[in-house]
Amino acid sequence: MSRSDVAAKKKTFDKNQKKPLQEHAKKMLEAFVKGVVMKNDPKAHNWGEGGFTFFEGYSARLTEDFERARHDFTQLAAKMLNARSASENTIRTLCLKAGQEYVKKWASSDEASPPSLETAAAGLVDTVLAEAGRTFIHIEPNFLVRHSVPDVVTIGRVKSVRTDLALGAAGIKEDGRVKIVAGNYPQQIWDGERYTLEMPASVWVVDVAATKDNVTEEAKWLIDVAISLMRLGATDWPGVIPKIGEPEPHPTFPTIHNQPHVTMEGETVFMGGRKVAGWYEVTAEIAEQLSSKDFQARADVLFDPADKSLGQRVAQGLGWMTRGRQAVDRAERLLAFFTALEALLTSDDKNAPVAETISRHISVICTQNLNSRSEIFKGVKKLYGLRSSVVHAGRRDVLGSDVKKLQFYVEAVYWTVLNRCELTMKQERFAKSLADASHGQQWEFGFTADEDDETKSS
Repeated sequence: MSRSDVAAKKKTFDKNQKKPLQEHAKKMLEAFVKGVVMKNDPKAHNWGEGGFTFFEGYSARLTEDFERARHDFTQLAAKMLNARSASENTIRTLCLKAGQEYVKKWASSDEASPPSLETAAAGLVDTVLAEAGRTFIHIEPNFLVRHSVPDVVTIGRVKSVRTDLALGAAGIKEDGRVKIVAGNYPQQIWDGERYTLEMPASVWVVDVAATKDNVTEEAKWLIDVAISLMRLGATDWPGVIPKIGEPEPHPTFPTIHNQPHVTMEGETVFMGGRKVAGWYEVTAEIAEQLSSKDFQARADVLFDPADKSLGQRVAQGLGWMTRGRQAVDRAERLLAFFTALEALLTSDDKNAPVAETISRHISVICTQNLNSRSEIFKGVKKLYGLRSSVVHAGRRDVLGSDVKKLQFYVEAVYWTVLNRCELTMKQERFAKSLADASHGQQWEFGFTADEDDETKSS
């Protein structure tokens, strides 16, 4: 998806949606004005509990009424913007600036015609809600993917690319303001004319629709979604790929290979050693698979899914799959992998038993053989019992083999859904197909017996 496509999805708000927020804005501006310190104020230096703000020769107390009104405005605005586009700190700052600008206009206006409170409040609302339409190009170091060929791997809004090709992949002209080179990360050099950023051999280039404060967090999530889709979307990865059961290196933080420590048992001393972590090697064959028409179409749907669609659930789960592989603690891995499964397999029916439903649906997706389904159902339900003991009792009695088995099921489920289901279908339609098959029927999107055998052999 291009940046123009992202921008085209800009969220809009009508007058009725804006009205409650505008009322909060008026209350906040009125409270700010009441806190302005006048020249004859006998307590001009009494800052109060909320403190002061100083601006261009003016000062104002941040009164309790102002802080309460700003809090109410911020919470409502954040709810309207959603978590990706909402930064409470940004909204609070915009509120303060709006109050300052209103006071300055008031001071410079004719006493008989003070500035309109309605106009000032409407301006603040428009400024804050405009955060929903901001888009950025974000470039991060890439420590997880290596490119043995110069192909740019595009996965929805995320690109993995060799560092020397980064600016071109981002659509940025090399105009002298910034230069990105492969070198000694995280070195930054200013030569008086431009910044040179030294990165590892590969970087991520991400199109991010978010408020500026949330760009890094949102970019990391999009990268995580892309990694799982990439992992499942190509076959015959070179042998260095992180195996099932092995923690996966962080995609944007350096991997520490030397891990010095001292562990003692009686007179025996164990020293930390060197551990080489896995990575994803993009060869010509892998690049060809990831650039195929089917894969690109799938990625486009997942990075811009329709509301309440299967693609929306799959995209959410792919991100949690990556978080699960990144976690070192076995209990954390278990929770993240089950979050991925719940993202895909839970329904809107609040009365449905979650453990029972997920276990049955996993067994339906994994095989059409009824006897095998029974074994898978029992195995997943047992694992879900471990998940419950972690969440509700804080226990950590999770074996490596438990997490490895769960990761196998997670990847098998998502691989099957990605390859057998139309991602644009409604989630309700997908859930119904699983519910129908869980009563002993063949799953309509499942592999036939011949396809199942062929898949196992490959």
